[in-house]
Amino acid sequence: MPSTKTTLYLPDDLRLRLKKAAAERGTTVSALIAEGAELVLARGQMARDKQELTERAARAWEKLRGGLFSHGAVADDVDALVYGVAATGKPARATRRRKK
Repeated sequence: MPSTKTTLYLPDDLRLRLKKAAAERGTTVSALIAEGAELVLARGQMARDKQELTERAARAWEKLRGGLFSHGAVADDVDALVYGVAATGKPARATRRRKK
């Protein structure tokens, strides 16, 4: 991968810690800095992805709520379906199957 030389100003203690970590890992300070930059960029992308997913979930939830509750309460029909009694307390109209 092509590289560009870049000058960085780092605090002395950070530069020393980077140099020690690079020696322990058998790599270069430049490689560690590049890895760190990739991690920072990935973290930013993850935050943007999380925000997008949160917004999409909120839109889906609103769409779902609109579909579930736009036709009246489901509970109004449960008594008729389960017990044969309408929500008004009157017997529900029974449906008959045709004999074949």
